[in-house]
Amino acid sequence: MRMLVVLAALLPVLSFAAPDTAALDAWLKRQPSIQTVDADFVQERKLPALKAPVTTPGHVSIARPAKLRWELGKPPQTLAISDGETMTLLQVAEKRAARVDADSPEARQYSLLGGRALASREAFYETFDLIESRVTSGIHQYTLQPKDRRLKSNVPWLFLDIDPARNELRAFELELKDKSRIRTIFSNVRLNAKLADSLFQADVTGYSVR
Repeated sequence: MRMLVVLAALLPVLSFAAPDTAALDAWLKRQPSIQTVDADFVQERKLPALKAPVTTPGHVSIARPAKLRWELGKPPQTLAISDGETMTLLQVAEKRAARVDADSPEARQYSLLGGRALASREAFYETFDLIESRVTSGIHQYTLQPKDRRLKSNVPWLFLDIDPARNELRAFELELKDKSRIRTIFSNVRLNAKLADSLFQADVTGYSVR
């Protein structure tokens, strides 16, 4: 009986507080008003076999709900271009291209934040499980897991860094199934700028396409 009393006293200490979603919810509330995003980024890829991350600059253009152009390298060496239905993945040096369905797990690694999951707060929480939150130097960091089983098998974890003072996404990070991590840090963000539709059409002239 005494042991039960001790355990009951410990329960409040052992319980976990629900994640603080205030910054995340404020950012999600803003998303329906954003139709296009155009930004530079730096991508840090952390591999288990390497001591230091591999850092590469890039550029991203998004026209919601589902069009995307992701350029990695300057000049671009890897591109992911989606017209909303099909995503084309291009390796510039090898002149190789592959077309995949825009809703495939391979494509959604690039377009996780492209629009459908951000259509509303409800859509976001239907897409992701929120595991935990923390605050570091004023930046709210959220740990998420995709609910889609196929996507989760490729991208088990997703991390968002939100700056509540500016109500914007500072960075996001993916942990892949091989335990490597890809962190993308944004800068020079332009919202609702007019983007040419040609940005979202892949030119595969001279490429070997599969």
